[in-house]
Amino acid sequence: MDSRTAQDPERALGGEWLYRQGELVLGPVQGTQLLDRLYAGDINGQTEVALVGHDFERITQVDSLRVHLAKAEAKWRVDALERRVRDRARKQRNTRLLTVGAVALVVAGAAGAVARYMAVHGTFDPVREEGGIAVEPPTIRLAKAKRKEDELLDYPMDKGGRRAPGPTGTRVIPPGGRSSGSGAEADSDDVSVEAKFDRGSIQTVIAQRQHGLYPCFKEEARRSPGLSERIPIEFVIGNDGQVKKLWVDNPRFQDGPLPDCLLKELQRWPFHPYEGQQATVGLSFTIGKGAG
Repeated sequence: MDSRTAQDPERALGGEWLYRQGELVLGPVQGTQLLDRLYAGDINGQTEVALVGHDFERITQVDSLRVHLAKAEAKWRVDALERRVRDRARKQRNTRLLTVGAVALVVAGAAGAVARYMAVHGTFDPVREEGGIAVEPPTIRLAKAKRKEDELLDYPMDKGGRRAPGPTGTRVIPPGGRSSGSGAEADSDDVSVEAKFDRGSIQTVIAQRQHGLYPCFKEEARRSPGLSERIPIEFVIGNDGQVKKLWVDNPRFQDGPLPDCLLKELQRWPFHPYEGQQATVGLSFTIGKGAG
């Protein structure tokens, strides 16, 4: 390269330059464009460059480019440090986001499980309850007569359900083909109507309202000091969503103020109307020492 050119940086960078990348010769480019490529890291000290019409030399050998090469290398180090800092910060941010997301999923799953449990049972503890009263999770099944003398006419279908017993003694036949009456065979004109009640909505109402039955048991406890009994009850939800029939499956309380109080409260519960065979709900309450 001409010595005059090497001693005159402005003149050297003001001309047109060629540079090699692998087997390719690229250019010509202006001196400022060559410097842009150098500072951007597209070329480095080992890149061969030449003014148009001159021989190729490595940038480290071109006096007019050495100062720029030193500045460019310093810039590369700063840029590399900034990239490492950004990468570390991005990894930390992603880790935090993953951690927060995982915690949120766990919390959401736990909240969903609690909500489902509460919707069904209405309490965290199905045994211990307030005031010495405990209640077991409800059971929901198709309605049927409790005793031989309990005719299904006691809780007839209101909307789209079975037709009332006629002269031939018609009974609703639940799935499986067995009569829902007292065990006798169904007459020839028996009909079967699909059950369409929603167990989930029934469970929700029970969970929300079952504490409304507690005053009835507390009144009974005041009438019978030292009362300690398990008192199962069953009630039928009619097709209009109203409770139609109640049994207290404890011989001490099949009649009297307790079943009257319970039925009065149950008839206030807002079950949804439905069609088809009716639902019987079973709840078991324990009063006194057995509730602890």
